[in-house]
Amino acid sequence: MLRSLRIWIGALVLASLACAGAARADVDRIEILERAVLAEGRGFGGVGPYERLRGRLYFVIDAGAAENQAITDIRLAPRDAQGRVQFSADFMMLRPVDGGRANGRVLFEAGGAAGPAMLSVFNDATNAVLPATSAESGNGFLMDQGYTLVWVGWNWDVLPGEGRLRADLPIALEGGKPVFGRVLSEIAVNQVTANARATGGALTVGYEPARQDDPEAVMTMRDTAASPRAAVPRERWHFGRKFGTRAIYDPTYVTLDGGFKPGAIYTVSYVARGPRIAGLGFAAIRDSLLFFHFERADRFGGANPIVTNGGELPRAVIAFGHGEGARVLQTMMYYGLSTGSGGRLAFDGAFLNVEGAAKGPFNLRFGQGGRETAPDLGTDYPNSWYPFATAPQPDSVTNETRSVLDRLNANNTAPRLFYVNTATEYWTQAASLTHTALGTPADLPPNARARIYSIAGAQQRSGAGGERLDLAHCINPLDYRPVLRSLLLHLDAWVTLRTEPPASEMPRIANQSLVTVASYLEKYPKIPGTRVPARAFEPSRQDFGGRFMTDGIVDTLPPRAGRPYNVLVPQVDGDGLELAGIRLPDIAVPLGTYVGWNPQNAATGAPDRLSRSEGSFIPFPRNEDDKLAANDPRRSIGERYMNRDAYTQAYAAATLALAEKGLILSSDINPMIERASGFYDRLMARDPKDSTCGYLGAR
Repeated sequence: MLRSLRIWIGALVLASLACAGAARADVDRIEILERAVLAEGRGFGGVGPYERLRGRLYFVIDAGAAENQAITDIRLAPRDAQGRVQFSADFMMLRPVDGGRANGRVLFEAGGAAGPAMLSVFNDATNAVLPATSAESGNGFLMDQGYTLVWVGWNWDVLPGEGRLRADLPIALEGGKPVFGRVLSEIAVNQVTANARATGGALTVGYEPARQDDPEAVMTMRDTAASPRAAVPRERWHFGRKFGTRAIYDPTYVTLDGGFKPGAIYTVSYVARGPRIAGLGFAAIRDSLLFFHFERADRFGGANPIVTNGGELPRAVIAFGHGEGARVLQTMMYYGLSTGSGGRLAFDGAFLNVEGAAKGPFNLRFGQGGRETAPDLGTDYPNSWYPFATAPQPDSVTNETRSVLDRLNANNTAPRLFYVNTATEYWTQAASLTHTALGTPADLPPNARARIYSIAGAQQRSGAGGERLDLAHCINPLDYRPVLRSLLLHLDAWVTLRTEPPASEMPRIANQSLVTVASYLEKYPKIPGTRVPARAFEPSRQDFGGRFMTDGIVDTLPPRAGRPYNVLVPQVDGDGLELAGIRLPDIAVPLGTYVGWNPQNAATGAPDRLSRSEGSFIPFPRNEDDKLAANDPRRSIGERYMNRDAYTQAYAAATLALAEKGLILSSDINPMIERASGFYDRLMARDPKDSTCGYLGAR
């Protein structure tokens, strides 16, 4: 059997190499700028030390090639003397020093401006833009497996410096002159201020107004996304910043006479010039991965670093995206830009983590990344347009039936896909739309090449519990990273060995585990002092003008909003714990209520607005006295478990049951039990009159 397996894998490698001979990746040249030992030379498992490489990839593509036609404004890209389009992108790679010990798989992350996420997600590592130390490598899980880790800059708007990865993309020109068009920014502040950022973010830049005194610039204000817009007179606001009586021009900011009102949503739209051809960022991802997968050298003989020091071309490439990175991968597949010349796949599998139902404005005229907003903001950005599901999705309102994978299915080039969402994405990013019909909701099975998993009771940031910040409740501490590690290995086995992964696990309409917000609130326990959501985020059908769907050009801004989509949320039991999805031992053997939502506090001016990424944790009463004193309808910890040993034994049994299902690894069992026992001790030692959240601990 083992010999047969090796023969099968060998045939897969030969087939990959045959494809490589049929068409080259459009990487013209690779430049290595830095090479350094990772984690002070620490050895990882049987793989040994890793090294970090940083460099730049230079691309030349044929604007007329079939695989590039979905790139918005590709016909307006400047050409070189040979009629080619040139651009470049930064990259970073972590690889075994001894290339012969690599496991034959590239794990690529579509990262954002804040830097890599997968070392934090899979390795429990300290976040770092340039991972270097042992702490920034974490528990070494990915390295112990022998993965070659790759990041490539795809977005043009990342601020340069400090190791951040960015792409240098050309500007669209028409008749040799830059194109003009309208762009939009949303502003919401949590305290009164005269100045607010209108373009870009903390780590990104945006499009500046073409004119400082643009008479066509418009500002509106509304209390919520559903409220009517009120125009702010043009003479009351200006591009720039104000310090006392002194005003300076700063195109990234606007200043408003009388100040911005906390909680209100301000929309600023204005004319900008010189849009980057943002969709070339997808080409940078696609062609760099095809190069690392299939090519031993660039066109000038520069070596693919994967094949140096005893390394061989990888058997497979697996893509990972977290949050915005997941939306990048989803949007890339939607446009069919994950497929290169000759029908080759840029990645054989993809792990899309905490994406919700969103795509992104990454392949539009004046498109850019880095726009993270609260859930009832972002309604004017074209980042959630239909379709949402991997299977054919009927919309009884528009009488259309489409799938996000339609372009890939037409060429049989869809990769194997894992979609993983938490409870938060159902409340703040409309995750139910990924597996329900539109208009009249009904369950949809995922595409045969896709699995959908929801993590019951979890929030977007795993294991990040702590103080309230500007939110109503303590932040949810549920750590589901052990599940993500196991799922990654299942996806790997599905891609490389064709081993079927666990079946999809998500809430469903058919068994009433996916319900309306009203049904949820009827079931949710009436816990004194707990503020529950007024609504879930419901994106609407948007009309951005006649050229939006065909040419990627926004003519109507803000868009005309149509009928909202019907968004559903996971149903709960009498403790407020979700019934469906992957239920960690913390949910099966609970010490409190874990939910995916957390409202802002009153001081923000928008107490009904939910945090985009944080959930809540509300502990059970410790004993009957605490229960009576708080008038809490939930059973106390003492009623549920006789003592610490009884709790630990019940938790251990639930952990083993999850491991038997293949949803956590055996190496995570003991650490999970130890953490749970420590959490029990902190909860039982906590004074219920103490409203702080320090007992939850920092990540």
